[in-house]
Amino acid sequence: MQYAIIGFVIAVMTGKFFLSQIYNILFDSNMLQENFKGEKIPIGMGLFFIPSLIIFSMFFQLYNNDTGINLILVGCILMAFVGYLDDSTVDKSNKGLKGHIKQLFKNKVTTGMLKALAGFGISLYISLSISNSLQEIIINTLLISLFTNFMNLWDLRPGRATKVFILIAIIGFFLSISYTQYYFGLFICLSLIYIKGDLTAKYMLGDTGSNLLGIFLGICFAIDLGFYYKIALVVFLIVMHIFAEKVSFSKIIAKNKLLDKIDMMGR
Repeated sequence: MQYAIIGFVIAVMTGKFFLSQIYNILFDSNMLQENFKGEKIPIGMGLFFIPSLIIFSMFFQLYNNDTGINLILVGCILMAFVGYLDDSTVDKSNKGLKGHIKQLFKNKVTTGMLKALAGFGISLYISLSISNSLQEIIINTLLISLFTNFMNLWDLRPGRATKVFILIAIIGFFLSISYTQYYFGLFICLSLIYIKGDLTAKYMLGDTGSNLLGIFLGICFAIDLGFYYKIALVVFLIVMHIFAEKVSFSKIIAKNKLLDKIDMMGR
């Protein structure tokens, strides 16, 4: 237990240190993108979570060497890398699933399609490692891959995706009966460190961060939840993805006083 606690403290301190360092690296590398206001700010700040995740996982292995720990670490790093490739792409004209599929029929693989294929492949690999039946493999693969893109649906306004993540992570923290509870706690703390600059539009998560946070949630819930709860969650995620293709979440939030107040909180 002491190793987990020491690792947790060091990981949080590492996060506080690396926040400004990663911001400076992205800014100096001209890794910038216009936000919804037309201002150019660093994108790909999801890299911030990786050093802390690595450090905590190293210490946590001394307390618990479950396979799932490595799956969380590897899954998050791989999806952050794929998301970073998408963030660094100049051409942003092909957005949404329909846009990527149209380009695929033209024999052109976009970074967005590459991200989707990689996300599915990584999700399948992780599912094969934690599942005990074919049904579980299918449901876990869908759960992880859908969650990977789910956070991206909210990364449209300052702090929105981070708020949604913190809310879901808090729910996961109280539902967890395994070692994932420690990871939920870590990511909640890191998100609280990160969110100030996000709310003030100083930087953006980008696909680097939204994919990392999304696959993290997917893996943890795949490990923790019972089979039928996972089916219900998969159905919910499918509905949300279909909904996102047809309507604007930003417009819906803006029309609802309570949702708009929560969305504007801190901005």
